[in-house]
Amino acid sequence: MNGEGFRGSLGNLVITQEDRGVYVKGSLPKFLNGENANSLTRQGLREALGKIEAETRLNTHIAQVRQLEIGATLSVEKPPRRYLETWGPVSRYSKDIYGNGKTVTYHTKSRSFSGYDKGAEMTPKALPWPYAGRYCLRLELRYQKGLKPLLGRFLSPWEILEIEHYNDFIERWKQFYFSIPKRRLMFIDMEDVTPKKLERSLASFGLHSYGLDKLNANIIDGQRCGQYSPVNASRMRQLAHELEQDKRFSSAAPLAIEIDEKVQATLSRLEKEKASL
Repeated sequence: MNGEGFRGSLGNLVITQEDRGVYVKGSLPKFLNGENANSLTRQGLREALGKIEAETRLNTHIAQVRQLEIGATLSVEKPPRRYLETWGPVSRYSKDIYGNGKTVTYHTKSRSFSGYDKGAEMTPKALPWPYAGRYCLRLELRYQKGLKPLLGRFLSPWEILEIEHYNDFIERWKQFYFSIPKRRLMFIDMEDVTPKKLERSLASFGLHSYGLDKLNANIIDGQRCGQYSPVNASRMRQLAHELEQDKRFSSAAPLAIEIDEKVQATLSRLEKEKASL
């Protein structure tokens, strides 16, 4: 306690009292269950908010959500970094790689999307059931700020649980994941090939060999030093994206297909949970 306010903790939650109000920050899954590998259901989130109210006497119904995280843990067949290696650049987001490839984060000033090795992040603790003994990839969309302009107003934690908003944030998580270009397997189909198709096919091979991340970084550097205009830089990035994703010259890599299918399975499970409530 000091002249500026009070700072304490409730389990893993940090509670700060200032002149402007009381701030509670932390992982609700970890607060309720002691771990955050398993995401909470809507019912679990209700229980977590009720527990906060019971133990702090705070009225969470009049609280405002200033930061938000939407995430899911996926059991995978290979080490998570193998899947993250297939992720390319996302337009208007900076991409950072940490821990020898075990974490990839796309970010702006207000939001980020991360994929990371959940088992490595929890070390030395073991992953809980049903993930124990398995490789696990965690996908998280975070809003550090900017929720008010995004939604038109601040929502309370209980409003986040309403179907409309709950569905909206799950959809945003889904859309960001599927917006990430994944490395593809290149091939040349010489059946009915034309000189133009052959040229683009060879360009796809060249891009695959050079690396989409490396090319994107060079374009950004050239734009910053004035070598390329913003319009030309945008056109170059668009051309590279089209060549990388052109299904006439490439097919999805098995690792990318695996995660796509697991994301879809997670979304289907969430739909069933919502229908049962």
